[in-house]
Amino acid sequence: MEQKTLTLRNTPDHCQIYYPDLVEATLPDRRRVLWLRRYWWKFKRNFWYLSILGPFRFASRTRFFTKLRQILHIEGWDTTHSNTNDPALNLQPGDWVEVRPLKEIFATLDNDGKLNGMRFEKEQAKFSGGRFKVYKKVDKVLSEADGKLLRVKTPTILLKEVFCDGKAHGGCDRYCYLFWREAWFKRL
Repeated sequence: MEQKTLTLRNTPDHCQIYYPDLVEATLPDRRRVLWLRRYWWKFKRNFWYLSILGPFRFASRTRFFTKLRQILHIEGWDTTHSNTNDPALNLQPGDWVEVRPLKEIFATLDNDGKLNGMRFEKEQAKFSGGRFKVYKKVDKVLSEADGKLLRVKTPTILLKEVFCDGKAHGGCDRYCYLFWREAWFKRL
């Protein structure tokens, strides 16, 4: 009877994870259609904004109309943050909050769909109008891209039992916490 031996790439004291395979698996994606996927995601996000805001408010937030308003000095097309002047809620862990309706949240976003650098994601929309308990106030974040510890200057909140389901990100199964700005809440 033949005896088969298992050789693990001729490396002594080999563990379950072979380092060169791990490096190869974590290298950037070099597929040629990756740029096309990014445009597709941007198109879907803009279509989602259009369905929430309506055609006139969506068009007034585009760069073309913003520049046109600046050139013609037209007042009344206010596309800046409208709810960011609200007093700070100073939320603490254990406080109960209600997520504002989508139209109120979208009124706080700038032309790029962000509030103070943070984008409102499609996964967060299903939680609008819901009541949740504050889990944590975020002060620091570890960047996965470069491993640096970043300070968060604007109040950012994590809610208890509110996770990203990943459906809008190609079926991601990480179930990360969603980051929220205080301006997107009402205190209960």
